Amino acid sequence: MSTDVKDYIKELRDAIMFAGLNYDIYWVYKGSRPTYVKTMNRYVSFFTTSLQAHFAALVITLYRLYEERTDTFNIPFLLAKLRKQDELSHETLDSLNRIYTDKAKPLWEKISILRNKAFAHRCSAHTVLEVFKKADIALDEPRELIEVTKELLNQLTQARDGDTHAFNLDAREDTLWLLKDLKYAQEKRKAEEEN
Repeated sequence: MSTDVKDYIKELRDAIMFAGLNYDIYWVYKGSRPTYVKTMNRYVSFFTTSLQAHFAALVITLYRLYEERTDTFNIPFLLAKLRKQDELSHETLDSLNRIYTDKAKPLWEKISILRNKAFAHRCSAHTVLEVFKKADIALDEPRELIEVTKELLNQLTQARDGDTHAFNLDAREDTLWLLKDLKYAQEKRKAEEEN
């Protein structure tokens, strides 16, 4: 591995935080529709595009974290390199591998179907709805993969360096404030027009 392990881990942490922020924004948009439907409909092109963009960014980022290439930053390659370096105990490496194979990989395989057939590539043999049915992905599974990845990275850094990462960035509040501000501005504009 040409990149230092610490830098490699930082790259993976940044990626999972980016995935988490996109997940937060996507779900605020989806969950806030009843409250902000008029506001979102006023800017329908923006919110429709933004909703899809945040979901696509989530899928593509989660995919790349677990792809099995040797020329990209990904968890399977990192785990293989750590095993070769014999830097961590076999028990720790086995535990990390179990998190990867038992928890992360089954979720990633669903993300992989979405990424490969609907987002990074658009499969001509299936509609997007058919791709989602084939992936059989539950609404909470992208969040679950995010949390499993945080767990894996923190277990790795705890064993290796004696520290963990807080992963405390959250885009929910900012996104809600954006919607509130837009709603307020829309209501104010409407009141001014009526007077």
